Amino acid sequence: MAKTPDTEVHEEDLALARACAHGDPVALAALEAHIIPQVRVALKRRGVDETTTDEALQVLRARFLVADGALPPRITEYSGRGPLSAWLRMTALRLAWGLVNERKGPALSDDAPLEALSGAPHDMELQYLKSRYGADFNAAFQEALAGLEPRARTLLRMHLVDGMGTARIAEAYGVDRSSVKRWLATAREWLLDQTRTRFAARVGARVPELGSLLAQLQSQLDLSIRRLMKTEGDAP
Repeated sequence: MAKTPDTEVHEEDLALARACAHGDPVALAALEAHIIPQVRVALKRRGVDETTTDEALQVLRARFLVADGALPPRITEYSGRGPLSAWLRMTALRLAWGLVNERKGPALSDDAPLEALSGAPHDMELQYLKSRYGADFNAAFQEALAGLEPRARTLLRMHLVDGMGTARIAEAYGVDRSSVKRWLATAREWLLDQTRTRFAARVGARVPELGSLLAQLQSQLDLSIRRLMKTEGDAP
């Protein structure tokens, strides 16, 4: 009995996916040359801008082509039911939509990102700072986060939201681990500097409590970034 389209296994695509999972350079090059361009075109047809497309594809590579500790790359989940290009296309679309939704701004409480500091010492001082400057400070931080350049945003998302270690990210980017650590440190420093600048522009450069607010933010920076970046439905 002939196989129906629903039961047909795409053997060549399955073999390619398995080879990519084992890190075969020829297979990875074939994926980049023949499959990824199809995914890119599909995102463009759906109205996804180039920056978001680049970011979604980089996250896709890191999640699906790089092993996560003892776990194999997630491309091993491909079963051959349907073309590999279609499988990756739908995954990339979900990633892109999640990134677009994130840039529109997550639903925030009045205290975010200072909400992350609720367990910090000197609670009376913190409550005073929240009540007096919370809205302006949170807006300044959110604006700074939205202004991150694409690579920095992708790196922070991979590390803080997806839980990828620096070694795994380094492999995905084809660089050494120290480069990833340097990129992440630069992104964090830029966020703090931009938050300081934007907050001062809102309330005045001579606010004596600004140093205390920034110190609190720096102590819980990763948690604050994670709160703002994490959105529903962005994982495939």
